[in-house]
Amino acid sequence: MPNARGDQAKLLARRQSTFGAAEAAADGAFYTLPYYTYNVSPTGELANDEAIYGDAFPGEVVQGLRNLAGSFEVPMGLDSIGWHLSQILGLPTTTGTGPYVHTFAAAAQPSILLATHGISHRGVGQHFTQDTLATTGMEVTAQKNGTRQRVTFNATGREEKKAGATLDATPVEYAADPVPVGFQGSLSLDGSEVAGVTSVGLTLNTGREADQETMNGAATAAEISDGVWDLGGTFGARFRDARLYDLADAGTAFALTLAWQISANYNLSINVPSLLLERTGVPITGRGLISQSYNWRANRPATGAELIEVTLTNATENYANAS
Repeated sequence: MPNARGDQAKLLARRQSTFGAAEAAADGAFYTLPYYTYNVSPTGELANDEAIYGDAFPGEVVQGLRNLAGSFEVPMGLDSIGWHLSQILGLPTTTGTGPYVHTFAAAAQPSILLATHGISHRGVGQHFTQDTLATTGMEVTAQKNGTRQRVTFNATGREEKKAGATLDATPVEYAADPVPVGFQGSLSLDGSEVAGVTSVGLTLNTGREADQETMNGAATAAEISDGVWDLGGTFGARFRDARLYDLADAGTAFALTLAWQISANYNLSINVPSLLLERTGVPITGRGLISQSYNWRANRPATGAELIEVTLTNATENYANAS
């Protein structure tokens, strides 16, 4: 009997229109998305009832609430990444006729886009359907290296069910989907490069969560509740001058831009217009190079400004469902 293997597991995705109702199986209706790891998993509570029977045996086992949550890591494929960005930031404003320029931004009153995911373990013929998935967070770490750039997304949902067959035998692929390598990333602060920066981490959270408090007569969530945007991250840098120290010490806001460019037709940039560094010192830990590390947090955006804006240039016309 064969064993399940990761290289034989396919991830399928389609935007879901109705809470609690997974999108129906259909060939050519789902996208197949590249990924490194997928750990959005169902959980179910088990507890022993505490009724007293006059003996030392445990009470009857009670099956409690059912949940679905976790994270998945994907390559920053400059076609496929727009699907994931849409799920967390909403559908983009798109211009151009090829290349297309997609602009994503955190909305003051965001709408939640739901998705149905299918996981098909083709080697052992086992298939699962996850419904009502909402993307709750995004994590990016940029540093100079020789590996392909990765992005982690967090998600919550309603339920996972075993399926008799794959949701889509002929899913749609993002065929070109080039991925930048780490050393292709660049950083600027207030439009100019900062000497000696070695890494930048960015974490965006939506505050969305599965509502397990509203009574709906079921062990699964009653809805996906919206929350409050939260944006922060980290800086790592060589200690060459006091620019970062001075920004942190004075509490001076500045703009951050992360960018990855493969060509004029394929690039992605993340812009945070206003953020502050936490005040900290410069530790000396030995005789080698001295490094400094800062946490940062984004400001409330000014009127007419964005909290975060992602600009994606690629060959994908739109991020609607596959037909």
